[in-house]
Amino acid sequence: MSRPAALVRFVVCSLFVLVALGVLTIAADPSASPKVDPKAKKVIDAWGKYFSGLRGFTFASDVAIQFEQQGQKQNRNFTLKLSAERPNKLAYSAEASVQAGATVVCDGNELAMSVKGFPRYGVERAPETWTEILQNQLILGSLSIGNGAVVTVAMLSDDPAKTLLEKTTEVKYGGTVALDGTKCHLIQAIGDELDWQLWIEAGDKPLVRQFVPDLAKTFTKMAQGSKAKAQLDGVKITNTMTFKDWEVNPKFPADEFVFHAPEGVEKVDSLMEIVSGGRDERGPHPLVGEVAPEVKLDLLDGSSFDLAEQKGKNVVILDFWATWCGPCRQAMPVIEKVADKYKDKGVMLVAVNLEEGAEEIQKFLEDSELKVTIALDKDGAVGRAFGAEAIPQTVLVGKDGSVQVVVVGTSPNLEAQLTKNLESLLAGKNLAAETLKAAKEKKDASAAKADDEGEKAAAKPTNGDKAAKNKAAAPSQSQGSGKAGKK
Repeated sequence: MSRPAALVRFVVCSLFVLVALGVLTIAADPSASPKVDPKAKKVIDAWGKYFSGLRGFTFASDVAIQFEQQGQKQNRNFTLKLSAERPNKLAYSAEASVQAGATVVCDGNELAMSVKGFPRYGVERAPETWTEILQNQLILGSLSIGNGAVVTVAMLSDDPAKTLLEKTTEVKYGGTVALDGTKCHLIQAIGDELDWQLWIEAGDKPLVRQFVPDLAKTFTKMAQGSKAKAQLDGVKITNTMTFKDWEVNPKFPADEFVFHAPEGVEKVDSLMEIVSGGRDERGPHPLVGEVAPEVKLDLLDGSSFDLAEQKGKNVVILDFWATWCGPCRQAMPVIEKVADKYKDKGVMLVAVNLEEGAEEIQKFLEDSELKVTIALDKDGAVGRAFGAEAIPQTVLVGKDGSVQVVVVGTSPNLEAQLTKNLESLLAGKNLAAETLKAAKEKKDASAAKADDEGEKAAAKPTNGDKAAKNKAAAPSQSQGSGKAGKK
């Protein structure tokens, strides 16, 4: 694959991967209050009121991405489709390339998802509303294919106008313009992570007609979080989403919200197992049951932390995180809440920040009103020692100094699971030993099953065996048939 082609693949699927694994987020920043032009506000408010009043809608969107680097250009064009019916039915599909794509379907009872490139598809109980569905980072990631999640997520939210303006700092009105013969209002937004332009049809049906994100800021942040700076140097990207085939309040066909499982893909019982389930296949994290790597770090308050000093005293929660990681920001208040319940029972929480400056961290803590002990992993050495390739990563170190639990990412049941694990460790259980035992039993069972299937396959007659048997059973020409013999 040529360098431009490989990097185009990186562009069209990167936002999905990074949102799903925690590098970027589309979550709201409640502390931000954008400066909005009154004319733009009037258009956006009317648009939001219109969509919040719809029973359902469906559309398709043509996505065109032009990628340029070092004088070489590459184009990627594809179409994504979305249908939605209140309160929680949803059908979304995007196929950016042979390697990049996703399908999400909620029929009202079950939520199912498959992602190209992953050998699993997930099915779980359906959330009750679109808003609850969108709390799943993997869903947000899938809606980011084509880089239009800003407007797509807003249309599915309880308050479309408010959601559209989240993470913007200034919104301008670009006037009334003609777009392919349709009169539209042009809205222009500036944000900390993303600038964008949006064309909304003028009139009593304010449908979205075009969305153009400026990805320069986003990819700068991606380079910081994913260490992909070398890939992104000198990159110019033009990204346009053109919306078409709109239907509002349609009567959907019976099969509109039916999920079709991909062939040859394993079913798992939760969406997050689609991207994290590989750990089950590879076994537990390699550190589970091992003596925890050395941790000697400066703390944000000027003191220091040495993990070895906690041996025999505390169960230590090491939360590997960064301010640019959306799921980290979501998980940290939950982890702090649980740790605070057990701080007088022998539990200590240390949030290990990966390679960020003290001022940036301090500002985040003040804005979020968190009171967490922050350790500064300035060069990322401790993170690498603990294998923190994707964050958040939460590690529980037992009082004996061994790694008992490693959890990558976050989940809706984070509070309950962390509470259960801490209760078990404080009660003297060896969770690492239990995990390793269960993994060995699963591996042995899989091996036994494979051996059994192999023996059955070996015992089953092949076509060649059947032919030989039939030939032996058939009368030979020298013997002749029974009638010939009697002749």
